[in-house]
Amino acid sequence: MSARVKLPPILQELSGGIEAPEVSGNTIGECLNNLEGQFPGIKEYLFDRRGRLLRIFGIYLNSDGLNPVELDTPVRENDEIVILNFLMGG
Repeated sequence: MSARVKLPPILQELSGGIEAPEVSGNTIGECLNNLEGQFPGIKEYLFDRRGRLLRIFGIYLNSDGLNPVELDTPVRENDEIVILNFLMGG
């Protein structure tokens, strides 16, 4: 399966400015993991040491927000995964 992953500007720095790379995978988790093959080091910015998506990111699949984010959510051909970077502060 092939999907587009739209990256927030903070992650586009790691992708060489590519905004929406094509990745393969059958689930959201596989697609996000496969970004590492194209852009080494990007997983360190997305996941904690236990392999959970960091809370500073939100995921949308074809405009539908996933809350909580389930990395085993199936992805179909030509789906769009959007990663949002939440602003944190206080």
